[in-house]
Amino acid sequence: MRAGWVALVLAAGVAGCSSPAWNDRDYELKAAASAETVGSTVEVVRLAVGGGGRLTRPYLKVVLTNAAGQVQSVNDQFGGVQPPSERAGKLGEQLLEVTERAEKEISGLLVEVRRDRVEDPAGAVRRLAGLGETLRGFQEEHE
Repeated sequence: MRAGWVALVLAAGVAGCSSPAWNDRDYELKAAASAETVGSTVEVVRLAVGGGGRLTRPYLKVVLTNAAGQVQSVNDQFGGVQPPSERAGKLGEQLLEVTERAEKEISGLLVEVRRDRVEDPAGAVRRLAGLGETLRGFQEEHE
């Protein structure tokens, strides 16, 4: 009886860490939805950082903290989806490369704001716009 409970707990723990994709199309749709979520978050950050200094530093910290957490959450959730094929696995790697860059960019901006301010707002806006464009393109291609 005890072995049965242990097996049940282990199975539940593993299921919580990953989820299956039924086929390549299902995986592709999950990837597109993840790209859409991260792309929207990147756009919010782009608008906040490019606001011309109209946002207070404390408010910008909140926006960036929430955005970094959102992108990290999407990366964690999508990273837990098991690709059904090698082709799907490559697609997932492609998406995670971009979303991890977005996470790194947003986290870097948060560090800058915590220290004082965004050092190069125009450069950050350009980088974020490029990431957003890449994510929108990925989303549109795989919807």
